[in-house]
Amino acid sequence: MSSEIPVGSPPVPPGRHAAPSGWYPDPVNRANERYWDGWQWSRTTRPQEGSAPRRPAQTPVGQAPYPSYPQQPYGQTPQQPYGQAPQQPYGQAPQQPYGQAPAPYPGNAGAAKPVPTTEDGVPLAGWWWRALAIVIDAVIVGVSASLLLLPIYLRLASTLGDYFRATVEAAQQGQPMPPQPDVAALLSGNDQLILLLVSLGVHTAYITLFVRWRSATPGKMVVGLRVVPVDRGRSTERLGWSTCLIRALIWTVPNVQAVLLVIRIVDVMMPLWNPKRQALHDVAAKTQVVKIR
Repeated sequence: MSSEIPVGSPPVPPGRHAAPSGWYPDPVNRANERYWDGWQWSRTTRPQEGSAPRRPAQTPVGQAPYPSYPQQPYGQTPQQPYGQAPQQPYGQAPQQPYGQAPAPYPGNAGAAKPVPTTEDGVPLAGWWWRALAIVIDAVIVGVSASLLLLPIYLRLASTLGDYFRATVEAAQQGQPMPPQPDVAALLSGNDQLILLLVSLGVHTAYITLFVRWRSATPGKMVVGLRVVPVDRGRSTERLGWSTCLIRALIWTVPNVQAVLLVIRIVDVMMPLWNPKRQALHDVAAKTQVVKIR
């Protein structure tokens, strides 16, 4: 028999999200039983035991009748026709033949993206890990360069301190404010050249020596990154001096002039679209950055 599909569900046993498939009293006609497939009511009904047999509804011409199933004890799944997979309780994956991986859930198909790797299977570093390593290295280089340039900074601080004291005394005595010190007087051309050369030299030497010695700067070592030749992620050989120097110069030279800022931006953002996740200095030096932990 068939009828309209009712709304609602049979009583749910404790500890389950839905009642197991089987025959239950029909919510539409209590004289019948209706088959619950574990998810929703089906159109298939049958007379309850002890009730008068009902005349089956006529099936329209050209339409196959709905199948009927034998009565099963409460909580047991009815037997399936030969060649059809058995129904599974709601929320459980169907059993797979031994040695075969289960098929992915349709709603999650394609959700997990494969991680790019080198040709020998080592995962490449993600952009955010590289950015974090850059920040750590910038702090270390900045502190190191400031220690070497401390005499210039102390002289600059002394000049600014004298101007601040003169300003306070003039305000207390009601006198005009002293003239502001000239920027050129604070930092002469030689001082500016020294600041530039020391910062560039420290940064270049920092990257070159650490990549040559440990295949990674301290920032990269902290986040578990390593610099390797292209598609040789498992290589344990040291990179050549020329390779290390090229990587360092392409990264540090844009700091010299503001007009080179475009090169720095391209260098930083390039791993986002490069298929091998290479930055500009990686392409020039023929290297890649891999994630080792």
